[in-house]
Amino acid sequence: MNYKQQLYISIFSIILVTFLLFLFCISPSLRAIVSSSEELALRRQELASIEYLSQSFENFENNFKFYEEGLSQMDDLLQKESLIDPEIPVSFINFFKEEALNLNLVLKISPIDFHKSDNGQWDFMSFRIEGKGKFIDIMSFLEKMENSRWLIKETSFDISNIEESTNQKVQSSVGDYVEINSLIEAYAQN
Repeated sequence: MNYKQQLYISIFSIILVTFLLFLFCISPSLRAIVSSSEELALRRQELASIEYLSQSFENFENNFKFYEEGLSQMDDLLQKESLIDPEIPVSFINFFKEEALNLNLVLKISPIDFHKSDNGQWDFMSFRIEGKGKFIDIMSFLEKMENSRWLIKETSFDISNIEESTNQKVQSSVGDYVEINSLIEAYAQN
């Protein structure tokens, strides 16, 4: 072997040893460092979250009386504004009359029954809504009913086209008019 071949073999050996050293020693160490730093970042996030919860809990403990007063005021407001009076649901029925008048609907609302709950749930009063009008007006009425100040649950809803009767002549816009038959529950004051 001449001098050049020995030099090439030496350089190749050094490169091979360096590559194997990198492959088996340095690369796993770098992967372990990256993995450990990701785990450390995750632990720091968890610790920051726990510290925030602890501060929030301490804040709640320190301001409990203030929060308690606010919650009782909210409960009073709910009782006064969002629940109907089961004895005299006049304002509730007037709401329906006004909306029917504003939307050119022929609606009839009638109370059906008062349900008193014994298991801690709210009492409610059932109403039947029957009527006729344009489809778009009926849909506007339903949207206003959903967004009204009262807590309402719709239990039954039926909407159907008004069919042309043989006894009466209806204008050419029969397809626009529908009938509504709905049952709702309005939550009542205790």
